[in-house]
Amino acid sequence: MSDGRDGDPSEVPHDVRASLTQLFDEARAAASAGDDATATALLEAADTVAANKLPPGERRTVIRRGCEAATDALPNGDLAAAYVAAAAARVPET
Repeated sequence: MSDGRDGDPSEVPHDVRASLTQLFDEARAAASAGDDATATALLEAADTVAANKLPPGERRTVIRRGCEAATDALPNGDLAAAYVAAAAARVPET
């Protein structure tokens, strides 16, 4: 459900939503488990997907900032996982 700030959720293709959701789920788990290298790689991949596949706008900006904040928060896995969860919340439901 959109909060009105991100535009139409249908602007985000299903495969992009699914990819971001999977990357964020795995990044959150890796961060929580203390696997910083895997979390970083997954967050970099999510940032690339967001940069290349999301239409310009607030959703893309916030998701990309969330990826950066989560990466910067490592090795604090709990804080990084919280940033990942916040970024993931901006992905429209599939």
